[in-house]
Amino acid sequence: MIKKIGLTATLVATLLLSACGGGGESSVDEGSPGVDTRSAVIGPLTPVQNTLSTSVLQPLAVATAGTPLAGVVSCADFAVNGDALNIVNSLANSVQAAATNPAAITGAAAQIQTQVQQLASDLQQMLTSLAGGAGCNSTGSTTAVGSNPLAGTPLAALGDQLLPVLASIKSSSGGTPSLSTLAAQLSQISTAFDTAYAQLPSSAKTAPVLGGVLTTVKGTVTNLVSLLQTAAAGNPTATTAALQTTVTSLLNNLLLNVLPVNAIQSSSSSTAISNPITAAIAQITSLLGTGLGAGTPLSTLQSTLNTALAPVLSTLNQNSGAGGATFLTSLLSQLTGALSALPAGGSGANAVTSLLNTVLPAVTNTITAILGGVLGGGSGSTCMFAGVPLLSVLCM
Repeated sequence: MIKKIGLTATLVATLLLSACGGGGESSVDEGSPGVDTRSAVIGPLTPVQNTLSTSVLQPLAVATAGTPLAGVVSCADFAVNGDALNIVNSLANSVQAAATNPAAITGAAAQIQTQVQQLASDLQQMLTSLAGGAGCNSTGSTTAVGSNPLAGTPLAALGDQLLPVLASIKSSSGGTPSLSTLAAQLSQISTAFDTAYAQLPSSAKTAPVLGGVLTTVKGTVTNLVSLLQTAAAGNPTATTAALQTTVTSLLNNLLLNVLPVNAIQSSSSSTAISNPITAAIAQITSLLGTGLGAGTPLSTLQSTLNTALAPVLSTLNQNSGAGGATFLTSLLSQLTGALSALPAGGSGANAVTSLLNTVLPAVTNTITAILGGVLGGGSGSTCMFAGVPLLSVLCM
């Protein structure tokens, strides 16, 4: 189990401003996805990936330190924001190269194979982190898995279904496969994940953060299958459209479900936070398609897409009250306070029991308390965002 790290609102704010990762014995790695000793794919979305990691996902992992959620969030950072978007970067680069080399798209298979194998490693590590093990890290190293770390728990189906498939993909060799073959490998992951997901308790699937990670991984792998199947035909226009679909779904899931924005909005049916975010994501994917079609230089396209991400950060970091607090720092500091007070959950089956019976209810209760409500009825406390322009509509 990773070390608990008590964070004040000030420290969480510092993390967001300085864009650094966790410290101490936390499983949150200080590097960004695709850097250090991992196989980087520098492409149009690289700055967006790094910004999301340092400004949203790493701070969320730090705020949930001391619980399996920290490792799970770090693995979502590396597997989805890292590996999956690296596959997108690789194909985006190949779409532009196809203007002078028609075989460039199908020729991206060698680079994508590395990312598919890294994705398998990161998903394996995610299963380990659910049982209280370390999260994902910038070296791509994983904890050796001799058996299902989730065996005997309500989450056992994840290990039962995924581990054999992930191990097979990680050990695959013998030359460069085609994009169709890589799509088939991802399809095996998708089928295994879907089968396991159907057997999970609803409390895990609907819980803020954890439920968001599960649905994000599930949807991302499904979209990657379609993306590679489309790219296998070598058509730049069709591949660009599939890239846009993948990016739209992936970013919406990371920013609205892994970061529990939709969970926060659900009680009030407000879209005060999600609307500007979804609009910015739509702009990013539109600009990506336009840039690829026009052959925009990589550095220019990177800058354009990262600039388009700015409304997401300004929405998350809008003032939420006194002391310079923002919507995001308020959320993270409240999560930190609630989770750091919990007893250590141990490892293995004990960690899973603690996650399902203690950690996830604490996250849900924290979000409810932030908005001024009390689960099960009764009088609530004062909403943290009461009287705050733009945010008060979130209050119960």
